Amino acid sequence: MAIDLTKADRTLVNEIIELGGEDILKCFQCGTCVADCPAATAEMPLRIKKLIHMIHLGLRDELLEEDSVWMCVTCTACEERCPRGVKPFEVCLAIRRWQAKEDPTYIPPALGEIFKTGHTQNVANVPELRKSLGLEEVPPTVAKFPELLKKFQEMLKCSKIVQEYGFMFGVG
Repeated sequence: MAIDLTKADRTLVNEIIELGGEDILKCFQCGTCVADCPAATAEMPLRIKKLIHMIHLGLRDELLEEDSVWMCVTCTACEERCPRGVKPFEVCLAIRRWQAKEDPTYIPPALGEIFKTGHTQNVANVPELRKSLGLEEVPPTVAKFPELLKKFQEMLKCSKIVQEYGFMFGVG
């Protein structure tokens, strides 16, 4: 598929910068951010390098439809390794903000998993992998503390999105 760059939206980069992706212009597409990203191997892989490229090309419609940005597990490994200091995690957050701003009706597919487990991906279902990496079998998050997950869910139930679309979250 050919991309007609004459129709590219040149304002997209500035919008992402304004929403927290300040260092996006430093990215030279080396791919270091993707090399260690646990979400890069997910069922819906997060490829922050690809998303940054889409922004630089001004592919507004394609970026709006891109759900993988919601797969980020917020480990910030990408930021620790980026040789240019781009802060790819912050770019992910900026894209999420941009998507929500561009389409107020947008509901990311990961939202149901966030409500159910407190994470974009169920990190509690991989105890052997975590143990082999020298980590606790269950991370010290709401996955390990069910009472905190219940409080988190109660808080989310007060949000407009869960109140209006409760059926998506298994809420009456």
